[in-house]
Amino acid sequence: MKNSVTVKIGRAGETVIQPNLFAHNLEHTRSCMYHGLSAQMIRNRKFAGKPACRTGVADQWYRIGRKEVYMTLDRMDSYVRHVNDSGVRRNECNSLIIQNPFEGMEAGIGQDGIYLEKGKYYKVSAVIKCRGENRFPCRIRIISGSRETVYAYHEVLPEQGRWEKTGFCFKAEESDANARLELVFSSKGEVKAGVVSMLPEDNFHGMRRDVVELLKEMGVTVLRWPGGNFAGEYRWKDGLLDVDERGALLSYRSVETHPHTGGFDFHEMGVDDFIALCREIGAQPYITINLAWDSPKESGEFVEYCNGSEETVWGQKRCERGNREPYNVKFWSLGNEFGLGHMEGPNTPKEYSEKALLCAEKMKEADDTIILFASGAYSPEHDSGLWVKESLPRLAPVIDYISYHYYLPRLFESGMDFITESGLRECWKAVLQAPQHCAGDLKHLREKMDSGTEEMKKVKIAFDEWNLYFTWYHDPCVLEGLYTALMLEMFCRKQDAYKMMMAMYFQPVNEGAVNVYPGHAELTANGQVFKLMKAHRGNRLLVSETTDSSLHCLVSENEDKTVITLINTDYDSDMEVKFEGIAVSGAEKREVLRGTEILHGYKFIEETIAGDSETLAVPKRSIVQIEMGNGSEE
Repeated sequence: MKNSVTVKIGRAGETVIQPNLFAHNLEHTRSCMYHGLSAQMIRNRKFAGKPACRTGVADQWYRIGRKEVYMTLDRMDSYVRHVNDSGVRRNECNSLIIQNPFEGMEAGIGQDGIYLEKGKYYKVSAVIKCRGENRFPCRIRIISGSRETVYAYHEVLPEQGRWEKTGFCFKAEESDANARLELVFSSKGEVKAGVVSMLPEDNFHGMRRDVVELLKEMGVTVLRWPGGNFAGEYRWKDGLLDVDERGALLSYRSVETHPHTGGFDFHEMGVDDFIALCREIGAQPYITINLAWDSPKESGEFVEYCNGSEETVWGQKRCERGNREPYNVKFWSLGNEFGLGHMEGPNTPKEYSEKALLCAEKMKEADDTIILFASGAYSPEHDSGLWVKESLPRLAPVIDYISYHYYLPRLFESGMDFITESGLRECWKAVLQAPQHCAGDLKHLREKMDSGTEEMKKVKIAFDEWNLYFTWYHDPCVLEGLYTALMLEMFCRKQDAYKMMMAMYFQPVNEGAVNVYPGHAELTANGQVFKLMKAHRGNRLLVSETTDSSLHCLVSENEDKTVITLINTDYDSDMEVKFEGIAVSGAEKREVLRGTEILHGYKFIEETIAGDSETLAVPKRSIVQIEMGNGSEE
């Protein structure tokens, strides 16, 4: 069945579509970093946590040697460390002790499940400390899962009693999805393993090149880091240590934020790495401070490190690390989600405002041009009226935005039905109506803010966490891709009405937009939508309306072209679209994201439309985008 629909397009108004509506979060949760953006191939490489029952070995490692070989974790003599050890978290900084009482018998540790790709180069390293009557050799080997083939081998004769880093590079001569790394020795003596690392040689600041390239493709304009909830654990000064020296970070809500790594983040990314990533993908950095743990002074020093000149104390430290030019980080959030009950630190409007103002003062002293975001319970799930009433009057003189976080609907928690046709249709309807519900909530929040003081009216909204509930636990589908498209369309249309000039998707890597596998990475349906709709960034918004509520239309123009994106949310019907107010026969680009299969794991089929017709075929459950030179308007 095919419906005939008319799209009416008018002239551009005052609205310029803010590029920052196409922003993203980069929070260290679940597998965003671990087996995601991070190129690190060794699990629990810093030996965090507690020793295993009976064997004494660290989590994710296996022991090598007879039962008499003694192993345990040592938190009194670790290689990794924190700059300021508050003692709030334990088991973050360990080394692994291996004591072999036998001469000539092999002892050590190993890890399996390592993916090797034929022809690729890898860098392997370990930091060890030895003790014995005499110096003795230690070996690192890369072998096949069956232990029949040795792919690479390295031997070192370390000095006694001090930490020593050793490593090598090798080329994989064949692919293996279950290779092993083993650290062994065959002498009577003790080895302490401080840290072990294995990275593809082509990594970018410890990140996977293929994932970085996909972030470029999506057109990420702003990247928020390190969270989110994880901002409450992150210690920015630790990030100035060498990556192998940084202690692991235990999450306050370990089951929620780091369930795949025993509750730990292994601090693979520091602030310099983050800035390098932003520059590589063309995004502006947005940093969330640890308002619970860091003092106002430390928060000011963070800004000074990023933005200060070489004449300042912390600006000089940045220069000493090889980064002479200031990073000029403009966006700073005063913590994350205070008032929601799950973050450490001040959780009432009054307590939060007092701490936030102290931090803001010190941060502005370091750079008075920064743009500040206030945290708080501003979403409709909580008493946003209380926070608007009690915190915003205090904060409005120093902040530019409030952070609004909302995930909807909750169907993905328990109510999704992908078995029956009727259930699937109900899910389809609920998810695709959600953007309009969200628009109503934003409108209500804006009205609350505008009912206050003149300073409150000037504060803008940053929707800096948005997605569907629990979508990070499954492989996205076309339904979610259409939801993403409708949310972006709503943001572009409503930005002025709600004074909402920034929105951040939560979050791209392994949680919605980019799926990462051992040997490759790819865009999901959501990622495909971001890649397509980035063509509207910075354009002037044109007036448009359709004669069918199932067809959504976003039209914008710049000096060179006009971009039309049509989103067909009809479950059953294709559409034949004709236009009023613009001629589309000369369109230079006609791209389709066709939604055929709608179960999880399926992406849009990407197609190109040929021809120069004045009408446009828009398949059901699909998105069509066309671009025309400026001379195409009637």
